[in-house]
Amino acid sequence: MLIEAVSPEGSGVLVRLRYRDSLVPATYRVVVPSDTLNAGATVTVRYLLRDVAHTFSFDSGTVEVRVADRKIGGHIQGSGLENGIRTPTRIDYHDVPLPAATDTISCAFQP
Repeated sequence: MLIEAVSPEGSGVLVRLRYRDSLVPATYRVVVPSDTLNAGATVTVRYLLRDVAHTFSFDSGTVEVRVADRKIGGHIQGSGLENGIRTPTRIDYHDVPLPAATDTISCAFQP
């Protein structure tokens, strides 16, 4: 699942959430983008500081997911290195609509 939020000013967050068979309320650990085997989340943050864009990816932390009424919400907490400086970040998100059941594709073998 890909979650993207961007402000009109250009700051934003991108979360790639990889889970096992189905999305369940849980806390997922942050994994590095090159980790394609484990369930977890990849988080990248972009923000502006005095009209200069800064970007970094989390290298540690957690992504909490809550599911209710076909929407998800939760809390992201972690940190990453940006220009050699450890940057702790906390993000709350809510009311993100889940795709309709018709938008999902089965991975089961079909002869």
